[in-house]
Amino acid sequence: MSGSPTTTSTRTRARDVDRSDTCAVLDTALSDGQITVDEHANRTAAAMTATTLGQLDLLVRDLQKATLRNAVAKVRRIDKIWYLAAASAVFATLIGFLTLSADDSPSPPPPAAAEPVGPLAPIVSSTLNTLTANGIGEFITRYSAKYGTTTIDSVNFYDGYASVTRAATISPNLEEDIDFRGGFTPRDSTSTRAASTVTFDLAAVDIDKLAGYLAGASANLNVPEAKVTHISMSSSGQDPRVSIYVSNDLGASGSMELSPDGRPIRLSPFTPR
Repeated sequence: MSGSPTTTSTRTRARDVDRSDTCAVLDTALSDGQITVDEHANRTAAAMTATTLGQLDLLVRDLQKATLRNAVAKVRRIDKIWYLAAASAVFATLIGFLTLSADDSPSPPPPAAAEPVGPLAPIVSSTLNTLTANGIGEFITRYSAKYGTTTIDSVNFYDGYASVTRAATISPNLEEDIDFRGGFTPRDSTSTRAASTVTFDLAAVDIDKLAGYLAGASANLNVPEAKVTHISMSSSGQDPRVSIYVSNDLGASGSMELSPDGRPIRLSPFTPR
């Protein structure tokens, strides 16, 4: 092919060299800004599948170009446009490096070494079995550390969590409810707290005796295979009390009330009908 495809019949079958020459013209047009990257990709794909010189001519007719043979001599075939972009980036980096190397100014100091980091503190699970004496003992420890006191109005222990009512931090004339699930989360609302409210001191609870009552609840309350459903502590009726409630899968249930130091106050065993 000795010129652009327009010098011969548009129906003349294209050769591989004609398609290659047309792609070279497209490469030249891309490099000098006549067409965009997308246009180049689309036209190149069409050129590679063209069957006649007329189809090739349509792809380059609107371009400023030398003869196809001259274009092949001047422009190297770009097989992948991303390769051109990558090469340009590397070239720019090299120029920047050479420029910095030629600069007589002192090189910047190396970055300071990072301070050594000590071993991370182990993460301790906050989940407690708050229906056991040990779990309640740990709850009391955490409550004291959080609020600086062991005084509450009341607390109810359930499987894995507890609900506390206490004098609000902002005012003893208000009470706040707090959920405990390993940590203490105050609820959004507060309510008026009676000045006559009798508090309960968690520090007065004998954990060892509480453990004994929990272990013997099934026998003491006549509930076979009893499971503790909840434990409450408050000063209802002016006297501080620890109440233990149990039941089993057959529907039998019972309860007992103790003083914080472990003296029995009332037993309500299960009585079959």
